[in-house]
Amino acid sequence: MKRLYGRDVHGSTLPWWREEAPPDDPCPPLEETVAADVAVIGGGFTGLWTALELRRRRPSSRVVVLEAARCGDGASGRNGGFLHGLWAALPRLIEILGDEQAVALAAEAAGVHGAVRALGEDVWLNESGLLTVATAPAHDAWLARAVEAAARVGRPEEALLLRPEELPLRSPLFRGAVLYRDGATVQPARLVRALRRAVLAAGCVVHETTPVVGIDGGTVRAERGAVRAEEIVLATNAAAARWPAARAIATFRSAIVLTAPVPDLRERIGWEHGEAVSDARTYLNYFRTTNDDRVLMGSASGDFALAVAALRQIFPALGDVAIAAWWEGAIDVSSDRLPVVATVPGTRIHYGVGYTGNGVGPSWLVARALASLVLGEAVTSPLAARRVPTLPPEPFRTLGASIVRRALLAVDDAEAAGRRPARWATGVARLPSLLGLRVASR
Repeated sequence: MKRLYGRDVHGSTLPWWREEAPPDDPCPPLEETVAADVAVIGGGFTGLWTALELRRRRPSSRVVVLEAARCGDGASGRNGGFLHGLWAALPRLIEILGDEQAVALAAEAAGVHGAVRALGEDVWLNESGLLTVATAPAHDAWLARAVEAAARVGRPEEALLLRPEELPLRSPLFRGAVLYRDGATVQPARLVRALRRAVLAAGCVVHETTPVVGIDGGTVRAERGAVRAEEIVLATNAAAARWPAARAIATFRSAIVLTAPVPDLRERIGWEHGEAVSDARTYLNYFRTTNDDRVLMGSASGDFALAVAALRQIFPALGDVAIAAWWEGAIDVSSDRLPVVATVPGTRIHYGVGYTGNGVGPSWLVARALASLVLGEAVTSPLAARRVPTLPPEPFRTLGASIVRRALLAVDDAEAAGRRPARWATGVARLPSLLGLRVASR
């Protein structure tokens, strides 16, 4: 128990999701050498979806999942539970992939809704859509760009512009929004638990509390055992940023605060259907409700103080509501802000990383591409075919990320206050794009 702004709260790495949905009994650690067709390293969304997809396509496959702690203990259990595909990223998809591939990829990504429903468990799936709201004049052009992109590729229904009076929730800062109908929310710990059950029921073997210490050829070495496998999948999310093959990945942090239940939430601010919401800042704020009427506020800045400040500024009607829990964790950001799927040259080691804060939905899409790589099938996903810019080596990567982060936050704050950003901030914020990197969300 810690103190945050004068209140006792739970923090800072154990998410409230895990308290609401405790995990099942643990799977035993690996304590011997075993053989498998595929070894999956990582028991989060990517690893579990991949294991399930492999068994679906080839039921005879021997799939072993190795998780260092408990399934979902990493980013899969710490996120805000936003389950959306890629329609909200359509302008960026078009810029990188072109119209046809962008539309095809976004349409495929929306299939995660059906995959979640097919698990047959209550994961608090709420398919009311995703709103991107403008909270400053500088954001208006971003909303217009999103709507224009969807209309230009013949899919105007995927990005609907809403006027302030049409919004389903109230805030004095909201200037309008874009509604993406493929947006949804889930309780991520419940989804992890449902996926883990499905993986075990499909015949996969899962070993928890089994940290992997090395990969030697086709052998995955754990602390007290090993897996000899023909194919290896690395599904460790932000931890892969420290891996030499992931030169396109940098690590940032995201922070979340969660209120106590607000029984009169709808009377205070509306939000009857509990839509997922984010603002249009570069280091965006994202917010949602829970099934017991709590409000979650996340900050891509990774700063708890900024998350609390955003909650109070965006929803002054909730000014008297207590903060009940808070947690934070690492996110992996790719150099073009799209997930990266690849095979380490000269090996049968495949990896999927770089979700850039949006992994709950796209992890299913990445898993499909990883399964194709493992099984030797044709890989049609552009996530595995495009050229991804590489980032500078360490320590320049971390130093550069820190400097750019400071500049982007300064630009965000100036725009929110209606001021012109300082020249140094604007100049530094533009540097990555001049190098072919897309680290900013807009």
